[in-house]
Amino acid sequence: MHSNFLVKTIIIFSLFCFNGIESKVLIFDLSQKNVEISKKSNQPDFIIFGYTDSTEPLVIKIKGPEQKVILQKKTKVMGMWSWKKTGEFIYPGLFHYYTNKNSEEIDFQIKKDLFDNIKLVGEDNDNLKRDLIEKKMSIDLFLIENDSFKVINDKLPSFFKIPINLPKNSPSGKYSVSLSIMNSINNFQSPEQNVIVEKLGLSSFVFKIAHKYSFIYGILSAIIAIGLGFFAGIVFKK
Repeated sequence: MHSNFLVKTIIIFSLFCFNGIESKVLIFDLSQKNVEISKKSNQPDFIIFGYTDSTEPLVIKIKGPEQKVILQKKTKVMGMWSWKKTGEFIYPGLFHYYTNKNSEEIDFQIKKDLFDNIKLVGEDNDNLKRDLIEKKMSIDLFLIENDSFKVINDKLPSFFKIPINLPKNSPSGKYSVSLSIMNSINNFQSPEQNVIVEKLGLSSFVFKIAHKYSFIYGILSAIIAIGLGFFAGIVFKK
């Protein structure tokens, strides 16, 4: 993986030099594009290799598949209690930030970006967003790691790597990875890359059935619920 990435970097860098282009260079690659999360593994799930000639603050963003949560409120209508939809959260199932430096300005920009990526439909309440961020950070689904760029070789300080360890509760699906310069004037960003994350075991099987074959999953759930109700009725009748 090291050698392949170095060859790509040298070719791209040579093209910039040959054409006399004065531009910031941001290049990165992933050690693998398909990741299976296992509870037993202690190794990084994948590694990001990168090169840059920029001295400005940089950030790697790993963004998971979109998640939705319905907000409901218990209300009384015509003497009967019911649940009324009051809003909807739309947010990345995982959002990790890795930076090459550490400063208050970097933290401010990252937290603002995280806040802006959480959409609250139907109800404008910043406190709900803050509560969600705090909850997701407590289980590592939202994460900020400063000074996380590791130099591959002291003689080549522009080359770096970042070992990525995804939490075991990461949602399955397509993740986007990007590298950008944190600059309020010019938000320079490299092309995104994607990585597919899957879980091993029964939870992964249930997740796939629920999302790919939702109709069948609904029927099976109904049958199981009826069966359990029938079984419970027999047991308690005795």
